[in-house]
Amino acid sequence: MIYKLKLIFLIFFLYGHVAHAISIEDFKNLEGQSSFKVQKVNKYIDYFSQNRKGRDFFQAAYPRLGLYKDIIYEIFDEYNIPREIIFVSMLESGFNPKIESSAGAIGLWQFMPSTAEIFGLRIDEWVDERMDIYYSTNAAVSYFKSLLKKFGSWELALAGYNCGDLNVKKAIDKYNSTDFWYLSKYAFPKQTKEYVPQIIALIHISENLKKYNFGYLELKKNLKVKKFKVPKNTKLSKIAYLIGETEDYVNNINPSLQKKITPPNESYDINIPINKIEILYSKIDVIFKDRVIKKYKIIKGDTLSKIAIKLNNSVEELYDLNNLSSSKIFAGKYLLFYENDKSFFKIGKYWMHVVKKGDSLYKLSKTYEVSIDNIKKWNNISGSKIIIGQKIKLILKNE
Repeated sequence: MIYKLKLIFLIFFLYGHVAHAISIEDFKNLEGQSSFKVQKVNKYIDYFSQNRKGRDFFQAAYPRLGLYKDIIYEIFDEYNIPREIIFVSMLESGFNPKIESSAGAIGLWQFMPSTAEIFGLRIDEWVDERMDIYYSTNAAVSYFKSLLKKFGSWELALAGYNCGDLNVKKAIDKYNSTDFWYLSKYAFPKQTKEYVPQIIALIHISENLKKYNFGYLELKKNLKVKKFKVPKNTKLSKIAYLIGETEDYVNNINPSLQKKITPPNESYDINIPINKIEILYSKIDVIFKDRVIKKYKIIKGDTLSKIAIKLNNSVEELYDLNNLSSSKIFAGKYLLFYENDKSFFKIGKYWMHVVKKGDSLYKLSKTYEVSIDNIKKWNNISGSKIIIGQKIKLILKNE
């Protein structure tokens, strides 16, 4: 299925090397480091391993790492984010996607509404994507990359994640230094001064569980889910019934759906257990029973994936509707497809995509398999912003 995941990157591919180039070893290493850094980190190693409140936090949060690590690591690996940065989520939320701070930050990565909007996360009465493991993690990666590009070190990037990049820039300009440990003596808010050493402490303890008497902790079974597009107004209770799962389980793996139902005006990708995907495909007629089916005449050069994009269907939907056993198709023959919105059409040599809520240049580049640079060139876009209703010109591969 061609999933249009909202993996929102405003900084784009040209920053892809940044996270890889900045060593995580320098960030987490305590040997040969300043006595101030070692003292601050050791303070929180002691807190999380010996203080009752800190130890209780670690004991509760660390096992939940097992639920999300495979999904997060896969996204981190794709964009060269060190796996150790997962402990930002541990400190922020205790690996609880539903948790909300007193300030209004929500989710594994504790996005405030304003920051979530910047990085393309949808928040409305139907959906809060800060609680979605895929969408929120990709937004966090985008944020990390932008901060790394600005500040050049994990310490300053994470300080920016905590107190905002403008505050970090002001501190750097005022004290003419890019050394986090120096700046933390004079410049940052108290919470930020403690934030970075706490993350390093969590990394250090997690790599030495037995040393700190946490050897008995076991990770929870990893969450194995995949995105599956369902129609508007689809109740999660209906999905649970179709795949033979409890409503509570399906609700829990889709915490971003505020009313336990997909939005009323569009189809939406939800999380489905991987081992239930085939069951759901076998009952696709039940899920999409109210959809209008039409015919498409295959033209020379068509492939199933190209047709799926043109018609805003998934490849799997085309397979299922037409009882296909292979991807081989022939010009002049007809394919059945589900009628969807008219957000994609052709004018001359260009395919036109009408921008919808949640779209970004990065999302379009992944969906249509074209580079962001080309999209910007074809549409005379100088920045990164696109607006709802804007028509984006595209030239697809093999057109």
